[in-house]
Parts: sequence; structure tokens; C-alpha cells
Amino acid sequence: MDTTTLIWIIVGIAVLLVIVVVALVMTARSRRERRVEHQHDRAEKLREDARSTELEAREHEAEVARARAEAASATAAAEAARARAAEASIDAERRAGTIDEHQADAEKLRAEQAEKLRKADDVDPYVADGRTDAAAGGPSAGISGNTLRDVRDDGSARSDGTVHGDATRDEVAADEVVDPADRPRRADGT
Repeated sequence: MDTTTLIWIIVGIAVLLVIVVVALVMTARSRRERRVEHQHDRAEKLREDARSTELEAREHEAEVARARAEAASATAAAEAARARAAEASIDAERRAGTIDEHQADAEKLRAEQAEKLRKADDVDPYVADGRTDAAAGGPSAGISGNTLRDVRDDGSARSDGTVHGDATRDEVAADEVVDPADRPRRADGT
């Protein structure tokens, strides 16, 4: 082999190497751009995932805040209910304390009423032996029991053991009192 051929072979190899290097450089740039583009797309997907994760985290935080608010509201309602129960208990104790007082007052008033009725019977000339003088035919004849009923013109009756007012009112026994709605009407409509 001669040197010229060897030089041509070396020059051919060098040119071929230059072409390969240029081709590699050209494709390396496009590969690099594709790789950068791929990395950018991947980064965008990660950012999108991060945004959706952030939205989910915000939703969960909102649910947690709502649950805390509801728990606080329920706690406040429970405290208010406990306070109302305590007030009701205090009121019940207070009222229970006054029940005995009211019972004693009622018994005292009943005793006073019985005493007044007894005194009225003592003073009444038509009452003999603790009964009305029905047999004697007095003004209270036909009235049973100790109590006289005074029926007023407006239909209301008094049963306090005494008869007040003018003599034109009718005196009726307790079992003869007529309900004002059932009373017969007069010709003038009253």
C-alpha cells in the first residue's frame, strides 16, 4: 500500500468522523431539546398534581374547620342545656320550698272559712243544730246543707254561706242552680 492511499484512507476516515460528529452534535441538540421538553412536560404534570393536591388539602382543611365549628356549637348548646337544667333544678327546689308554705296557707284559710261558716250558723236564726231550718218553713226552707246559694240577676251564684243584696233575688239550693246558658229567656230577651 502506498502512502497516498493511506493518506486518502485517513482523510476519508477523518471526514467520516467529522460527519458523524456533526450528525451527533446536530442530533444531540435535538435530543437535548426533546429531553428538556420532556422534563418540562413532566414538571407541568407535577405542578398540576401539586395544584390538585393543594385543592384537596384546602377542602380537607375546610371540612376540619367546619367540624370544629360544629363541635364548638354542639358544646355551646350542651353548656346552654346544662345551664337551663341547673336553672330549672334551682327553680324546682325554690317551688318545692313554697309548696309547704302554700299548703299551710290553704289549710289556714280553710280553717278560717270553716270558722266563719260556723259563726254564721251560730248567728243565723234559721239554722238549728248545724242544719238549715227546712222543717220550720223559714225563708231558707227547701235549701239543703249549710250553704245558701245566692243567684244574681246576671246568672252568677255566690256560695260563701251568706246571702247579700235585696230580697228580690231568688235563693236556690246548690243542686237547683241552673247554668246561665240553660236558663229560660224572658220575653224581653234577657
